Amino acid sequence: MLSPVVGGFYFGALIAGVARAARGAGHRVVAVQTYPAGLDRERYPDESVLDTPVALGAVDGLVVIGKSLSAERLAAVREWGVPVVLISEDPAHPDDPVVVPDNVGGVREAVEHLLWHGHTAIGFLGNLGQRDMRERFAAYRSTLAEHGIESDDAWWYEASDNQELGGADAAARMLAAGTPTTAVIAATDRNAVGFQRALRSHGLVLPRDQAVVAFDHADSGARVSPRLSTVDPHFGRVGEQAVHLLLARMHGDDVAPGEHRVASSLVVRESCGCTEVTSPATAVPVDEDTVGGALLRRLADVAFAGPVGSGTARRSGHDAREAWWRAVEEPLDVAAERGTAPAPAALGRLSDLTAALQPHPEALEQMVTVLRTVECRRVAALPPARADNAPALRRAVTDVLLAVTKGCTRAMLARSGQLERTIVDQYEVDMDLLRGDGASPRALGWLPRGVRGHACLGLWASNDRGPGDREMEIVGVHDTTGTLSRLVGVRTTASQFPPPALTRAGTVGSNELTFVVPVTFGGSDWGLLAIDGTVETRSTQPRDRFNHWAALLAVALDQERLLASLREQRKALEQAAARERALADTVRESEERYALASMAAHDGTWDWDVSAGTVYYSPRWKQTLGYADEVIGDQPAEWLERVHPADRDELSAAIAAQLGGGGTPLELEHRVRTQSGDYRWMMCRAVTVLDDAGCPARLVGTLVDVTERKEAEIALQRDALHDPETGLVNRLLLLDRLGAALLRCRRSPSYDCAVALVRVQERVGDDDPGPDVHREVVRQLRRPLREGDTTARTAEDDFVILVDDVGPDGMPERLKELLERLRRDVGPRLAVGVLGSVRGLRDAHEVLREVEMVLLRAQARTDPRTALR
Repeated sequence: MLSPVVGGFYFGALIAGVARAARGAGHRVVAVQTYPAGLDRERYPDESVLDTPVALGAVDGLVVIGKSLSAERLAAVREWGVPVVLISEDPAHPDDPVVVPDNVGGVREAVEHLLWHGHTAIGFLGNLGQRDMRERFAAYRSTLAEHGIESDDAWWYEASDNQELGGADAAARMLAAGTPTTAVIAATDRNAVGFQRALRSHGLVLPRDQAVVAFDHADSGARVSPRLSTVDPHFGRVGEQAVHLLLARMHGDDVAPGEHRVASSLVVRESCGCTEVTSPATAVPVDEDTVGGALLRRLADVAFAGPVGSGTARRSGHDAREAWWRAVEEPLDVAAERGTAPAPAALGRLSDLTAALQPHPEALEQMVTVLRTVECRRVAALPPARADNAPALRRAVTDVLLAVTKGCTRAMLARSGQLERTIVDQYEVDMDLLRGDGASPRALGWLPRGVRGHACLGLWASNDRGPGDREMEIVGVHDTTGTLSRLVGVRTTASQFPPPALTRAGTVGSNELTFVVPVTFGGSDWGLLAIDGTVETRSTQPRDRFNHWAALLAVALDQERLLASLREQRKALEQAAARERALADTVRESEERYALASMAAHDGTWDWDVSAGTVYYSPRWKQTLGYADEVIGDQPAEWLERVHPADRDELSAAIAAQLGGGGTPLELEHRVRTQSGDYRWMMCRAVTVLDDAGCPARLVGTLVDVTERKEAEIALQRDALHDPETGLVNRLLLLDRLGAALLRCRRSPSYDCAVALVRVQERVGDDDPGPDVHREVVRQLRRPLREGDTTARTAEDDFVILVDDVGPDGMPERLKELLERLRRDVGPRLAVGVLGSVRGLRDAHEVLREVEMVLLRAQARTDPRTALR
């Protein structure tokens, strides 16, 4: 079986269904994950990591889940001559059968249920990148059309993915559109969960303001509020149907090409508007089922995830659910006919069957509703001769409910225990693989003690990923019997992995299957890990533990390779150290000459001995910073820790580049703290001296004080962007920031800014408005409003204020307070124009023209008798 990943409620349930049906036919299943381990937040890549499909050399048949292989590779699989059945994928050949859940029937039932609740404006949210999602969308539109409703384009909320984030994005778009719908069909449960959370965070009350029905029946839907009504596509039965078709093709029977659909069921919870959890079982009319037998059959059909475990649970899903139905019916029949209570052994068996069938979270509520309905129907159907058996029948229903409750509780406790064991196993694996000081991870000794199955690790024999069957070497096995140890060192190919000896070692008919997961992480691709285990079908996230182990194994192998490289480098450095000591003797003889040359050139020289980790600082170097000779030692920190924090990273990176073999000499300006506590700008120049092996041995350079030149450069740069008289931002820099604000407005619908123009006016007949007025305006404007705001002088008497990130309520309070303070302190000499929003304006020049027009209109409205112009 080829699948993008090998865990989670979707892929895991499909694999579990395949395994159930295959075990019943005497076959063993190998589930191959075709996508890399450790995927980033389930953002699947465009294609699988496996160039050659694994295990094709020794399999009887192949089930391929949609998107696990590209169309080209899927077509190439047919050349191997292995019978193929697809799940939710477009066929590579017209003869290929494709098994899909009944997306059309499930969505139709969901839409009609919302119509029954009185909704007519029903929307759809989802990502249409996959076949199933496109079918669900088409079924939604056609069902509305059948009921005389034409779906509006505004009712379609596109999701960026099939996860919670995509649902939250769709909720944001719905709110921005003014909530045109009263109910929504979600393509996936995870979309719906993110959608509901986003709506509730904005104050909407669900399902009053928006009813929701989803598709998938994942356990996460039972954990949200309100609990999610959903369509159960019965993914396990989809997998079972795929195996039935595959076995028929393997036996030479005719199998119809095209689609084979598996019926789905609507699971009603509170998110659609219903007040209690119900199931399709309660939809059976009374005249069709007088005593409730059909009710119980349909309840068993929808309330359970599927049989796992041992004993009875090894039978097919249908047989196991029929056995549960009979275990419920028999005590009720005995009580109705004889008036006797159910036997404890029968109740215990019913409890065992209930736990083995993995009941869904809402199963117990459904069972209470259905069994009480069955009780009423059976009591009403008792003949007069057995009317005295009614109390016994009611007690029997109560006893059955208690047994079923114990089974549901036991299943939940078993799942909790399984999760706790998984956490313990993950901790053991994490510690063993990341410690890096034990045995090689290739030996698989890091596997948890609870793993009793077999495992095998194959690493690629070369990094060549060209077309063809890649060669690999088996480097480690896990086998309690020791019979597989002979595989270590064997060369094989990807198409022959896992080796037949590993798959034959497993017991046919057991619950375990063999998983094959790529040992990858980031850019590393080491090989393949094959391991026996059980599939996880109930987790919302497709994060199978074997996926996690394979990703950590790739990290551990990366670390092992790095440590080996470091050991080789250390050996080389030790050899170089001996040569360096001889070179150091020669260097010491030259130190006096270096000191004299430094004093003559007025430069502070320094000499960094890489192997010894010490630095020689010349007397001139220390004098340049104002320190006495005995204050500065010979450690690199004497220099680096006095470097300005803003320059420290750049200097460290430049030195590291030199020591790493940089081809050009080091030349960098940075600030260094002097003995007085202030910082001076220094020019550092250095070259690297190599030893005989070509490795950096010394770093020799000078330090020159360039403070006066640097400060002059900074002053020139500042004057280019600031008004020299006031120190405020000038017109050039203001235009640049206005342009950036306009660009951000176009990108973000929630962002806006305000602009104010303050103009100092002359009095009529007065050529000079007075320096005190300008001085007071500048003094007020220098006070910062908030980080991100800008105050600029654009002309002799004009000042512009750019207020960043304003809300939808108009002029922000900080701008109002500033303008009121200016009017109070400066008086009528000011004219003010305020532009509350820049949205819709083309460029910065248009913003300035618009705010000036606002100012001029404000002047035109003033009393003409005033002495202002």
